[in-house]
Amino acid sequence: MIRVFCDFDGTVCTADVGEQLFRNFVRLNTEQFVEQFIRGELSGRELLQCECSLLPRMDREVVEEFALQFHLDPYFREFEAFCRQHGITITILSDGLDVYITTILKREGLHHIPVYANCMHFVSTPNGTEIRVEFRYSDEECSECGNCKRNHLLVQSSDEDIIIYIGDGYSDRCPVEYADYIFAKRHLIPYCQQKNITYYEFKNFDDVRRKLEELLQRKRLRHRVEAMRARSRVFMQG
Repeated sequence: MIRVFCDFDGTVCTADVGEQLFRNFVRLNTEQFVEQFIRGELSGRELLQCECSLLPRMDREVVEEFALQFHLDPYFREFEAFCRQHGITITILSDGLDVYITTILKREGLHHIPVYANCMHFVSTPNGTEIRVEFRYSDEECSECGNCKRNHLLVQSSDEDIIIYIGDGYSDRCPVEYADYIFAKRHLIPYCQQKNITYYEFKNFDDVRRKLEELLQRKRLRHRVEAMRARSRVFMQG
């Protein structure tokens, strides 16, 4: 079976909704935290904790309404239909927040796609609604991410499956090590080049669909040796 795993912010969605959420609602400048994250001084989990701690008290409906101004990649729906037609599963993996992801997918009629992300909770208190973030899918051995994308790849696939990963950013660096085929853009490209990981550059999901269709027609889908070895090492260590 072919399994596709996609990042959300900047990949399935044209914008980084999480980044825009904090820019819109946090009155203080959060760029310092982002810069610390890029330099490796903060983990992805610590970055999200810092940003969420600065959000004002607000209800879930406010976040949902804000999310509805953003749109998916214009070719993602066509790509999703193509995958269903060929029996290819799609799973969305995000180190962002589940609320805005599920809100946008529901509007687009794509809420059947499994989503794994950090959980944003709205807790009623005497002083108003308090926002808390839960890292439901973190890994004790991984200090980088709030939502360990690598684990989802490994747990939800078998040795025979072909794993395809599609992403654009820093939180996608770990899972590409374990994927057979990588579609990359923006910040993920230099990482793949640095690590000598073969990838296909894409601008939108029409590029991804066309390349995948070509590979299927040629019956050229094979496991990437380095990815298989990386997956085997994880299971041997466990």
